[in-house]
Amino acid sequence: RPMVVSTGMQSMETIRRVYKTVKEHNQKFTLLQCTSAYPLDPKEVNLSVIRKYQEEFPDVPIGYSGHEKGIYITVAAVAMGAKVVERHVTLDKTWKGNDHEASLEPSELAELVRAIRLVETAMGSPVKQMLPCEKTCHDKLGKSVIAKVKIPKATVLSLDMFAVKVGEPKGIPPEHMQQLVGKKIKVDVEEDDSILADMIE
Repeated sequence: RPMVVSTGMQSMETIRRVYKTVKEHNQKFTLLQCTSAYPLDPKEVNLSVIRKYQEEFPDVPIGYSGHEKGIYITVAAVAMGAKVVERHVTLDKTWKGNDHEASLEPSELAELVRAIRLVETAMGSPVKQMLPCEKTCHDKLGKSVIAKVKIPKATVLSLDMFAVKVGEPKGIPPEHMQQLVGKKIKVDVEEDDSILADMIE
């Protein structure tokens, strides 16, 4: 049966021992970063422990047990990689006991779930690439190599002749600018004109 291990009031040394002991008896468990105070002051949350746990215990899911007011810190924990979230729920925060003050009312719990699902969607992929949704903006605002100065026909090109701007028509991409150095221009180019591929010998 899966086990949830909340780590409030413990040192890292103790957590290492707990991890080792639990691992010997149950492979399915999660460690939750937790600070046991009700309500929890944001300065004492220490979300950075989540990353520390991820480094030390990469084979178990790491989560967050929160006792702070509101939902924002818990949502941030999910953005940092928390796979399990534990929050207390109350029907009335004014009821006697500190735990009620640190708990979420049903409407807040629903808001928390919506926010977590939104963050999970927004996490997306770690692969950085231009996405289809960016094409229109890229076509309109993408940068090109342009002439920083007037360049006469047959000039041997050098870097100091170029600038990078949003240019029309679209010219050579800035990442290819270095490849132009040492080549000759086939036409007269006015200052601020785009450098096009068919202008290069």
